[in-house]
Amino acid sequence: MKIKCILIDDEPFALNILEDDLLNFAQIEVLHKFNAVTDLEDYLRKHAIDLIFLDIQMPGQLGTQFIRQLTNPPLIIFTTAYHQYAVEGFELNAVDYLLKPISKERLTAAIHKVEDIMRLRAGKQAPEKDHIIVNVEYKKTKIFLHEISYIEGLKDYVKIYLVDREAPLLTRSNLRGMERILPTTGFLRIHNSFIVNKSRIEQTSQTKLTLPEIHLPIGKKYINNIKQLHSKGSLH
Repeated sequence: MKIKCILIDDEPFALNILEDDLLNFAQIEVLHKFNAVTDLEDYLRKHAIDLIFLDIQMPGQLGTQFIRQLTNPPLIIFTTAYHQYAVEGFELNAVDYLLKPISKERLTAAIHKVEDIMRLRAGKQAPEKDHIIVNVEYKKTKIFLHEISYIEGLKDYVKIYLVDREAPLLTRSNLRGMERILPTTGFLRIHNSFIVNKSRIEQTSQTKLTLPEIHLPIGKKYINNIKQLHSKGSLH
């Protein structure tokens, strides 16, 4: 089992020490090192990461603050010289909380915890997901999939339009990020700016798609998605 991870610490010396220590673990693959959390959300959207080794006390934003704003964070091991963040770290479901200087014994124990969690996840048949959780107005909000009509992308934000609700929910993400957390069995990308709930589709043409409450454009590169719906009998 390979554990793909990234390391984040504003101190280059600490990063290098941690990377050197991790070279002793054949199951660990370090993909990248960062000195700050800037642009990290974009990296996480584009790469499959199992684990983050994350410093807490960093300029600009605390590591704990950064994790709070992620919708579906990878496994987290906090690495810090400060005791006072331990409770908050475990409230965020961190796998472990390692105090610098990190001993080989503690690092080994933390990695074994990660392995146990990943084995457990791999061995379990995940039930069909019926909801997503997103941050709305700085609060984690549970949204059932059947409540979603369509989603509109606005650069670093998306609007989630719900059935029987006029005002959409606004959350910081993009459509690529939403595609990662939505099941493809129920949702379809139809445009650079839109994802729709398949069960809400009433009609389609070459250029537009009709939901009960709105007509949406179909992007040229997504026409095949619509054709596949027809071929599978999902539309009548």
